Amino acid sequence: MEPSDRLFVAVPAPPSVISTAESWVLRLKDQLAFARWVHPQDLHLTLQFLGDVARERIDRIAQAIGQAAAGAAPFSLHFQGLGVFGKPSAPSVLWAGVQGEVEKLGQLQRRIEDAMETLGFAAENRPYKPHLTLARKFTGPAGSHAQMLDVALPDEWRTPWRVEEAVLYRSRLGSRPMYERIASFPLG
Repeated sequence: MEPSDRLFVAVPAPPSVISTAESWVLRLKDQLAFARWVHPQDLHLTLQFLGDVARERIDRIAQAIGQAAAGAAPFSLHFQGLGVFGKPSAPSVLWAGVQGEVEKLGQLQRRIEDAMETLGFAAENRPYKPHLTLARKFTGPAGSHAQMLDVALPDEWRTPWRVEEAVLYRSRLGSRPMYERIASFPLG
């Protein structure tokens, strides 16, 4: 078996979000019963999940991402509101919504997806829904999370920030933080 890594391409959360995530999540944990909370340094907006990839392919993948990112100009985003994916009574994912120049994020995502498609990575067959995953696997009483989605995000999260890079990450299952930067690619 040749060595492989679980890879994905993402926009990392800005320092203002990472630095405030821990204290905010500690307050939320009492109200929102989720089994696993994302480590602050792992917060990101996924552009494309690549799955298990032979290490010898990483250079070629990085080159393609670099070209795709260089063709996209930096843009501005902020976070707004909480939501969930999965069964309403027992959601699988808690996330923060993304606002701002979301269409530019979508364009970047398509550029990355097109570049990866030329290397044999299939595009997702569902529309791109950018979100910041905060926690997984609801463990509280059925339906009890609904009224808690009114929790306001910290001011720092609602403040616009500049997206200036796309990053290729490797997952290290069982580690915290779990995601390791392999390379980052400036936009524009």
